[in-house]
Amino acid sequence: MTKGLGEARAMVAAIVIGVIAGFIGFLPLFASLRLARKHPSVSVANAALYGLGGTFVSLVVVAVALIVCALVARPSVLPFGMAEIVSLIVCTAVYVWRKNVAR
Repeated sequence: MTKGLGEARAMVAAIVIGVIAGFIGFLPLFASLRLARKHPSVSVANAALYGLGGTFVSLVVVAVALIVCALVARPSVLPFGMAEIVSLIVCTAVYVWRKNVAR
């Protein structure tokens, strides 16, 4: 019975850490979107470059966190990865919704 409880705690810990890692993975994208909005150029290509750069750095952060999880706690990779990606998507969706829809 204690083995099952330990596995459940490990899974909950992996999910919580995955949510935190997903939020941290959102920060470079957040920064790049803020920079794109504040840049004096009105070129669409400039805004797209900021967005692509932020997305690339965010995905690198998420991938590195996933690799570290795979090296440290192999059985927890699935819950960690799912929580991380869902957290990143939710953070991005909430940010875009708040900036563009809920004004």
